[in-house]
Amino acid sequence: MRASYSNGAIAALLAFPLMAGNGAAAETLRAGGTGSALGLLRQVGAEFASAAETKIDTIPALGSSGAIRALADGKLDVAVLARPLTADQAAAGLVQVAVLRTAFVFATSHRSPNGLKSGDLARIHAADRPTWADGAPLRIILRQRSEADTALLGQLFVGMDAAIDAARRRADVPTAATDQDNVNLAEHVPGSLIGTTASQLATERHDLRLVPLDDIAPSFANFESGAYPFTKKLYVIVRADGRSDARRFVDFLRSPPGVKALRVAEALLVPE
Repeated sequence: MRASYSNGAIAALLAFPLMAGNGAAAETLRAGGTGSALGLLRQVGAEFASAAETKIDTIPALGSSGAIRALADGKLDVAVLARPLTADQAAAGLVQVAVLRTAFVFATSHRSPNGLKSGDLARIHAADRPTWADGAPLRIILRQRSEADTALLGQLFVGMDAAIDAARRRADVPTAATDQDNVNLAEHVPGSLIGTTASQLATERHDLRLVPLDDIAPSFANFESGAYPFTKKLYVIVRADGRSDARRFVDFLRSPPGVKALRVAEALLVPE
């Protein structure tokens, strides 16, 4: 399988010697994946490092596609993806070892946003000049067509696929290339509205406000109880013949300290 990485990812990967295989003596695991999981990996990885001799080095700018290629090529030890492992990837020796879930939320730079109805989201995205309840312009920010969050919006909210297609025809609607671009752009666009995850916002500390949906605040308590139902899953992948400490990291995620660290990052382990 031929790898394809961004320039930043290549530089980050080449900065560390290749250390794949069970016999590796290195004390650093290389992890990467979808942008919304990077803060979680850093935060939970720090807790893992405090309890083990192995630390986690998080490689930026890979995305799900780049991370799965880097993992297959032995340049990455743990990948966290926004999509489940495919049959071809499993046949190539990759193993899905855990699934996490976090709240899929809407966030804005508006200082006092009103709540929205989930059934109105498609109309808002398709409208030429949507506004917040106080009359301030509501400026949506889209993701690229190939992004997992674009598909997720269509799965979670009725009519969103067509509404997003309509929004793409508007010259004033920006498109964010990565999860990090998405939240950074939202901070600087007045009245912005983006879809993102509670975990990314909790671990990256952006100056954004969460938007209640259907009169329910997207708090971690409401998400855990099921009162807030909108979910994004993250898939933890390793090589079948990879380093044993990669498996130890997965074991840590399932341990009481790991579960606690995930909760602080506003993520939950999906029961097997």
